[in-house]
Amino acid sequence: MKLLIYVVIVLFASVTLALAVIHDPGYVLLARPPWSMEMPLTVFIISAVLGFGALYALVRASIRLWNTPRDVAEWRKRQRARRARDALAEGLVSLGEGDWDKAEKQLLANVGQSETAVVSHLAAAFVAQAQGNTEKRDEYLAAAHRSAPERARAISLAQAQLQLLARQNERALATLSQLRTMETRHPRVVGLLAQTYRELHDWESLANLIPELHKLKALPTADIDALELDARRELLRLALPSGATSVLKQAWNAIPHRLRQHPDLVAIYARHLVAQGAMNEAERLLGTAIGNSWNNNLARLYGLVQATDPAAQLETAEGWLTGHSDNPVLLLTLGRLAARNRHMGQAREYLEKSILLRGPAEAYQELASLMEQAGEHQKALEYYRQALDLCVGDHRDTIHDPADRPNSPRRGNGAGIGQYRH
Repeated sequence: MKLLIYVVIVLFASVTLALAVIHDPGYVLLARPPWSMEMPLTVFIISAVLGFGALYALVRASIRLWNTPRDVAEWRKRQRARRARDALAEGLVSLGEGDWDKAEKQLLANVGQSETAVVSHLAAAFVAQAQGNTEKRDEYLAAAHRSAPERARAISLAQAQLQLLARQNERALATLSQLRTMETRHPRVVGLLAQTYRELHDWESLANLIPELHKLKALPTADIDALELDARRELLRLALPSGATSVLKQAWNAIPHRLRQHPDLVAIYARHLVAQGAMNEAERLLGTAIGNSWNNNLARLYGLVQATDPAAQLETAEGWLTGHSDNPVLLLTLGRLAARNRHMGQAREYLEKSILLRGPAEAYQELASLMEQAGEHQKALEYYRQALDLCVGDHRDTIHDPADRPNSPRRGNGAGIGQYRH
């Protein structure tokens, strides 16, 4: 519709102009003594338009001819960049497929002319790492630095990650420490630094880094909590000289309050207290922790603590029978505490029930010891043999399947009670 309107307007204007020219065509006089030129106005206008068009075309052709070398160079540059981008894409696909040789060749094709040279060199560094060639990897990383010095942070982060993958933990720490001087609060830098401290078993530095990890949200909260637990656990496991109770308590107080209820940390702290002779404190700690949240390992440790009031200790443990009457670990603990209180018949009942419920090998050992004290040496030998068979079976399970088996039919509810043996 619009085209039709435009056509009508043009025709109307053309007819109007033609009628005006026919009625009074006019003329143009060009004079420069001794010459003069006269022509109709319409001829002058047409000549002027054609002359301007010819002049414009001549100027444009001259400019294009002048710029031809530059245009050709730009075209060649675009072609090289396109080929380099295509090679990069193909190289990344080959990298994903694990075809290292092909990936390396494709990534480095025309890389010198590519605006994505830094990406190509970084990808080539990953390829070299996958091939176990760390020297070539470092060469590619250096080339990436040269091709894009303004991307130093990203390249250094990739370098630190590759060093961690190659178990070059000290070199990764040096790379990240240098980055920390430039990017003190970059989440990725702090996250990799935490991973490096863990690999280096630098638990104190890792523990000191935890608040910053939370503040920067450098890692998922669950991962940060796991790192903190690892750090606190290993720091608490450090050997202490005899009589270092104050140092032990200082280390315990340094642990955040929310972690002091964790059974792993409670178990380690309780063992240290026992080693330092603080039996009553260990008994109170374990009793409170078990009362708050049942844990087989802590229940087992409770039976090994020799507090000054074994009768009260036995009474506390018997209170846990409510809700845990068929727990073989609790029954083992009760058997030990009953024996310590000289209640031999009661101790025998607890231990026999623990064995009936497929309790740990320690129940057989404790019952064998009772049989020896009672003069029943044949039964004692039989229980010692069964304890040895269970220990050998545990050793074989560890060799053939190191995974924890909480649902093992032999162990029953007592599974996992030995996982914190040091």
